[in-house]
Amino acid sequence: MRSALPATMTLLAVLLLVPMGAQAQSTATPTPLSLAEALQRAGGTSEQVALAKAGEQRARGQQTQARSALLPQVSTTLNWQKQLQNQFAAITERLGGSGGSGSGGSDSSSADNPITRIFASEYNVTFGLTATQPIYTGGRASANVRAARLSRESAEIGITSAQAQVQLDITQAYYDAALSDRLVAIADSSLVQSERTLRQVQLTRSVGSTSEFEMIRARVTRDNQRPAWLQARTSRELAYVRLRQLLDLPTDQPLLLTDSIADAPVAAAAPSTAAAPITTVNVSPADVLRVDPAAQGNVARVVSASDTTARARASVRQAQKGVEVAQQQLKATKAQRLPQLSATTNYQRLAYPQNVLPKSLADFFPNWTIGLGISYPVFSGGRVRGEIAAAEAGVIEARQRLKLAEEGATLDARQAALQLTEAEGTWQASVGTAEQAQRAYEIAEVRFREGISTQIELSETRVQLQQALANRARAARDLQVARKRLELLPYLPLAQASAAAPQAMTTNPGTSR
Repeated sequence: MRSALPATMTLLAVLLLVPMGAQAQSTATPTPLSLAEALQRAGGTSEQVALAKAGEQRARGQQTQARSALLPQVSTTLNWQKQLQNQFAAITERLGGSGGSGSGGSDSSSADNPITRIFASEYNVTFGLTATQPIYTGGRASANVRAARLSRESAEIGITSAQAQVQLDITQAYYDAALSDRLVAIADSSLVQSERTLRQVQLTRSVGSTSEFEMIRARVTRDNQRPAWLQARTSRELAYVRLRQLLDLPTDQPLLLTDSIADAPVAAAAPSTAAAPITTVNVSPADVLRVDPAAQGNVARVVSASDTTARARASVRQAQKGVEVAQQQLKATKAQRLPQLSATTNYQRLAYPQNVLPKSLADFFPNWTIGLGISYPVFSGGRVRGEIAAAEAGVIEARQRLKLAEEGATLDARQAALQLTEAEGTWQASVGTAEQAQRAYEIAEVRFREGISTQIELSETRVQLQQALANRARAARDLQVARKRLELLPYLPLAQASAAAPQAMTTNPGTSR
């Protein structure tokens, strides 16, 4: 009775645990998703790309703003005014009042003078048109235009860099989800094998050919597989959540990845643009592992196909643009010491109606002026000198950033190539290890059924097989990501830029800055 009860509970556990994932996914139809579709979808929904495009739009607007300083500035005004008290009207009234007893003829003629009536008018209407054209700015306006153009070009490079980073993030998230599927399958298989071993031990225990120690150990081995099984499913859920976030999909939408982690990935060709299509090899997780001879030398082909020189990196090109922008800003700042020459013209039509508004265009009188102005900063209290010193410091900082970017790009390219070499070697080594572990487990099962070996040997062999299969899946994922990273390396931002400072602080915790 004691042996029958655990056996029944074991069967119920197998029936409940194994189909749980299928039942959870059967509520909604999964959406098929390939890596190429994910990359295409992410191009229009990525927040990073949208921010980069907004920065390029801002730089384009600033370039238009800087170019406007070289063009004429034309403005128009229309002004209506009512005077509550007018000095000319008061003077006219006073002269007219005092002139009645004396020389009234002369005073009356002064009051009726058209000029006097204009200045004494209660209403004034003015229409003006003003134009200004800079003639000579000492090179400041042209330097600002060139600096704005360089900033826009840097922003365009930033869009390409953001698109490449999104491609790498999507590729990594996609293969992380595929890896999590593979690890869940391995955990499910290990749990089923543990259940099967436990049933065999319980059967032999019921006939008295196995000790209680062996049965307890088989049950403990089965129970120890459950935490790994739960952890694998939790990791898979988080990996899919991350993938859905990058694709702006609902968090509860089920996905079916059509591109699995290739057991023998083919080296990708160098892209002509950052948005080059991705080609993958679909290999079933249940396929027997074999080392592909064509995979030998893939690392050299990928490294030679992708331009990994420092000058070709997007971050280095942006830093070079930063140096040129700083130089143009310094030139514009120094131009403040030179005289500024500009021409202006002002055309006006003025009316002084007796009522609120003029009756016709004939009531307007023309007034047109033209002028030529020059300005020269005689004394600015040290402001110009301080701005020049700050601009010179900006040039020095930009050059040092360029040097750091070149050094970081060289290190990043070397690191990417070494990571690809390491991933290739790790994957090739994992293939043979997984084959040997699979063969060892098959032999251990036969030995256990025949009573030659113990349950301890079978459990240890199963753990080794599980670890070998997981290592193989991780190695295939790392190889795919490493190849994609090297393929997009010229467009990606520097990986060492953000990690350099934390690493330095960790290495030298007592250093103060």
